[in-house]
Amino acid sequence: MKTAMLLSLVVVSSLLSASAFAGRCDIKNTTSKSFTIESGNTSNQRVGGNTSTSINAGKIVGKADGGGGVGGFCKDGDKIKIVEDKGVYMIMPQ
Repeated sequence: MKTAMLLSLVVVSSLLSASAFAGRCDIKNTTSKSFTIESGNTSNQRVGGNTSTSINAGKIVGKADGGGGVGGFCKDGDKIKIVEDKGVYMIMPQ
């Protein structure tokens, strides 16, 4: 009984630590617009205008407040930025 309980505890702690270390990437928003970002398996991540934060790694779909959008991909540890050029938003490496 003690062995089964210990094994269950090890499995649960392994799962929790794996989700805590999911891949992240840093994103810097160089525009004045705020974006709602969906990346990896996480939605509703916010990146305010002229701010930086970290988001889950993976496919990125971003919608700007007031219209417009951006898309791309980031891997664990990447540093990316959102830029605007002639009214078009783009994701580029930092």
